[in-house]
Amino acid sequence: MLNTILVGLAAFFGFLECGIGNSMVQRPIVMGPLVGLILGDIQTGLSVGATLELAFMGSQAIGAALPPEITAGGILGTAFAITSGAGADVAVTLALPIATVALLVKNTYYLVVRGALLHISDKYAEKGDYKGVARMHMLSFLSYAAVMAVIIAICFQAGSPAVEAFLAMVPQFVMDGLSVASGVLPALGFAMLVNMLLNKKVAPFFIIGFVLAAYLGMPVLGIAVLGAMIALLLMNGNNKVEVAEDEDF
Repeated sequence: MLNTILVGLAAFFGFLECGIGNSMVQRPIVMGPLVGLILGDIQTGLSVGATLELAFMGSQAIGAALPPEITAGGILGTAFAITSGAGADVAVTLALPIATVALLVKNTYYLVVRGALLHISDKYAEKGDYKGVARMHMLSFLSYAAVMAVIIAICFQAGSPAVEAFLAMVPQFVMDGLSVASGVLPALGFAMLVNMLLNKKVAPFFIIGFVLAAYLGMPVLGIAVLGAMIALLLMNGNNKVEVAEDEDF
């Protein structure tokens, strides 16, 4: 029960950050290790989170079509992979349909609940009650995170068999499409990541890291710390220090 509560709190925090929109905390690469820490297997959480990050990196919004809900898929996919002892492949297979169903819940909530709160907010605005408008916005913002956190906690408590049974009610042709997509998206995400790395400014650092890991046996954590220090040095070097001229009186 404690793990269920903690997973729900992690989900609440992730959806809050998703609503704020000024950070990437809700991404699987962050939520995966967090769920792993809660469930006592941070190594698997990091591995699954990184794999799901690549998978959902290839999931992009096209026009008005929204991508699957990565926060719900990432948290439950990682949690079920850890509790069942399965690997990242199973996590990806579960995460994508979960994220798709979560998107349907999100859209329904936005249309029904947030639409109703918006109309109430309009009435406050007509009266000039700006505090009432602010309350409606905060209620809309916090209630969605709370509802999704409760749903994720219930799904985690029910376990992966119950979730798989629920997903089994989805038509087979939809599940076949999601299964194909779950195999293609990690490759697409990795290709997009490589595309960002292959430029003259970033590629040298990527090659240095590869040489340190492959030929000198340097741990990944050490390479990450070294990279962070190099980035800080470059940032400090690019900041020009302006020296104020003394004025003679």
